[in-house]
Amino acid sequence: MIEFKEYLKLLLATLLTLSLVLFSWLESYDKYSLSLIFPLIILLFISYGLIEIRVQERRCIKRCYFKEKSIITRILSSKIFLTIFSIIISILMSISISYSVISFTLNWWLYLLLHSMVATFLYLYIIKITISLIKEPYNRIFAKEWSGYIMLLSIIPIFVYSTLNGYVPPYIGTSLEQTIMNASISISSNCEITDYIFKISREIDAILWWLILNSTAHIEQFWLRGLIWIGFILYNSLVLFGINRLIVETIHIIDIIFRKR
Repeated sequence: MIEFKEYLKLLLATLLTLSLVLFSWLESYDKYSLSLIFPLIILLFISYGLIEIRVQERRCIKRCYFKEKSIITRILSSKIFLTIFSIIISILMSISISYSVISFTLNWWLYLLLHSMVATFLYLYIIKITISLIKEPYNRIFAKEWSGYIMLLSIIPIFVYSTLNGYVPPYIGTSLEQTIMNASISISSNCEITDYIFKISREIDAILWWLILNSTAHIEQFWLRGLIWIGFILYNSLVLFGINRLIVETIHIIDIIFRKR
């Protein structure tokens, strides 16, 4: 079993780091352009982890899966392609996290606390049970990825349940035009970049919510209602993947820092 002191040390450092970044962002996003440093930190954490795992997969792809000189191998093992792809995904996740946390309720913050506690335990436990099977430092990367996958299975049903049983944005109007207008004026920031991105995000969110709430009454085609639900889930999945990825990457990075001391 994992040592309690090791677990507590890693958990507290993780919670302190996440709290410092997220709550500093919440307190400053609508006031100062300097607050963009916090989404940048989120971006660095997520992109570091994605690039790290892509580098390992690149080696496996080059050695194991495809012929060395094939086009697929060249694309999937290209450092430039993998880096650009990872950064784009990281940017989308970082924007989703930065936008979504400003609307988190107390229940969601408590859940993220529990999520971090369980993820930290899983990370250390998987390291312990794979230490004799997987080489260093790959066992820690393996532990990070699998603890992230397991925790993702918990956050998705919780999100779906909370969405279907409670939260409806207050800016939803009787018409789509009114809903978009209400959404646009419901959020603002003195930082032009933040204000622009958040207004677009809020308007997209408003469109999807309005379509979801009105699809049963106004849309007869079953396939079209299905597409609306799929779009809604995919759009919101960015923040689910992003939050989960941020937590496990923070755990992993802090663990690396502790091991180097």
